Amino acid sequence: MISIAVCDDDVREAEMVGKIVEKCCMEREMVCRSEIFYNSNSLFYEVEEGAYFDILLLDIEMPNLDGIELTNKVKKYLPDAITIFVTSYEKYIYKSFEVQPYRFIPKGNADEMLPGAVRDALGLALDREGKFYIAENQKVLEKIPLKSITYIWHREKYAYIEKSNGEHTKVRKTLKQIYRELPEEEFVWVDRGCIVNLGKIHKITGDNIILAEGVQLGAGRERITELKNRLRKYWVIREGLR
Repeated sequence: MISIAVCDDDVREAEMVGKIVEKCCMEREMVCRSEIFYNSNSLFYEVEEGAYFDILLLDIEMPNLDGIELTNKVKKYLPDAITIFVTSYEKYIYKSFEVQPYRFIPKGNADEMLPGAVRDALGLALDREGKFYIAENQKVLEKIPLKSITYIWHREKYAYIEKSNGEHTKVRKTLKQIYRELPEEEFVWVDRGCIVNLGKIHKITGDNIILAEGVQLGAGRERITELKNRLRKYWVIREGLR
């Protein structure tokens, strides 16, 4: 089930967004749970208490926490949440890049632009759902969602699976063994000692890879061209970017 949160202090606007979400879920014949919040603190408290949301549709200019502040706080608990800003104030578009939203929709164009953004976000959330890697060592048997894996590196006899919550899981396997167990279309070698989740790459600058969590990794020069091609294809196919 895909869980969606809508937050806008304007009741009419929040309910309008909620209706578009419901319609998109029905059109895609998806089982979704959506919840509307009229106060940004209320949404944050729910998340802080353990509520899970795959998709966040947020106004930016709100009392208490604005949408950008809210996203920053929520991402500590839901680092993989897909954020769509729906706002009357286009002046925030560049500032919103700080939290890497999936889409930015002006309220004046919401009827035209929001349904497509919601449908794309639903597709991305559905694609992420239900995919796991089974990690096992002497002490732990763990089911790790693929969407939470940022990168995997190797030292001596162990591979370290780094996760978006800042934790890692250690397994006694080679990177080649792990790579064969992962979906090839979602993970890529960046050098002989590191595998990266394509969905976690924010940008490539020179020989450096910047991940969404702010982690910076180096890439082998012989792999940069292939990596850029793989990433471009991933963004087009998986995230609907052109």
